[in-house]
Amino acid sequence: MPASRPPDEPVYLDHAAATPLNPDVAAAMEAAATLAFGNPSSPHTAGRAAKRLLEDAREQILGTLGGRGAGAVRDRLVFTSGATEANRLGLLGLAGPANWRPEGGLVAVSTRDHSSLRAAAVELGGRGWQVVELPLVGTGAVDFAPARSLPALPAPRILTTTTVCGQTGIRADVEEEAKLAGAGWLVHADATQGAAWDDLAFATGPWATLALAPHKFGGPRGIGGLAVKGGVTLAAISPGPQELGLRGGTEAVALAAGFARALQLAAADRAEAANRVATLRDRLEQGIVASARTAGIDAVVVGADAPRAPHVALVALAGLDRQAVAMAADLAGVCLATGTACASGSTEPPAILAALGLPESYRGGSVRLSLARTTTEADVEQAVASLAAVLNRLGPRPRT
Repeated sequence: MPASRPPDEPVYLDHAAATPLNPDVAAAMEAAATLAFGNPSSPHTAGRAAKRLLEDAREQILGTLGGRGAGAVRDRLVFTSGATEANRLGLLGLAGPANWRPEGGLVAVSTRDHSSLRAAAVELGGRGWQVVELPLVGTGAVDFAPARSLPALPAPRILTTTTVCGQTGIRADVEEEAKLAGAGWLVHADATQGAAWDDLAFATGPWATLALAPHKFGGPRGIGGLAVKGGVTLAAISPGPQELGLRGGTEAVALAAGFARALQLAAADRAEAANRVATLRDRLEQGIVASARTAGIDAVVVGADAPRAPHVALVALAGLDRQAVAMAADLAGVCLATGTACASGSTEPPAILAALGLPESYRGGSVRLSLARTTTEADVEQAVASLAAVLNRLGPRPRT
């Protein structure tokens, strides 16, 4: 069970941006730093010890993801600096020379995708690729009809997808992705938000590449990973002698060990933790919506009727300014977000809200609250009480 929060600490509800480092993970990293201080590329005893630990971590992560670690065609894991690099390597690497035609290819993206993927798609557009924007249906899922209607090409056709939307928590439709993969599309998935909560079964899934980062589930910052399906060829976007020639820079062995331990811990109690956190999320959403109505504010939970991961709640508050809500909440001792961390400084509401057809009056007042295994019932109760006071101050009038 999660530990109690000290009374003088704020209630932290921005776990979709970053989670606290798990003490067991910190211990694994400390042990690795002591045992594997050498450079894993060095041939001497200390370097070989570091290399063994690095490869053990790589094998453990791939195994936990359900990757194929043995046989004639093995899956691979490439360590990166984080999920942004992993996303770029996945998309631009799939679009590299081995899969490239002089006239370019097709890449399909949606507003659910992280900015790193959308920027990479724009980059491909500048190289002559056709960029296809996939719309969202009312539930927040991606509408794949435009991709299905495109003419067949020799190669390549690349689909980017997000296993769990970082803004709404809405899950992707893996069955539809599998149909496109079966039709010859190369599928890159951003599993940054989903890896902690879903059994991804990478070896049998539709994805050619899969990106993730451990700071979303109790692991360290500064490291990410890209799982690569056996037989899939990637081009390096920043070539170097490390990571099968796909990048340069001495590998961070201690971070890799922490990555492996964090994913192992997340997988160990996944079902139990998901049920508990989903119950807390529902209680949080219900409390905020009830408090908003009492304060004369119309509120909706975005994606409430869609299949969702357990940890994300996006609440849209009609007529309010999301930045003002977040600042007032922070002063009241509740840490929440106005969007994904990479876009939280933007003055524009998340694009996904418009794509979902949410009325304009609600878009500017959307705030994201996200939980983790460490979130407690007391955290939720305190957050609901504190936010009720905030909304009462910001609301136009009390309702009777």
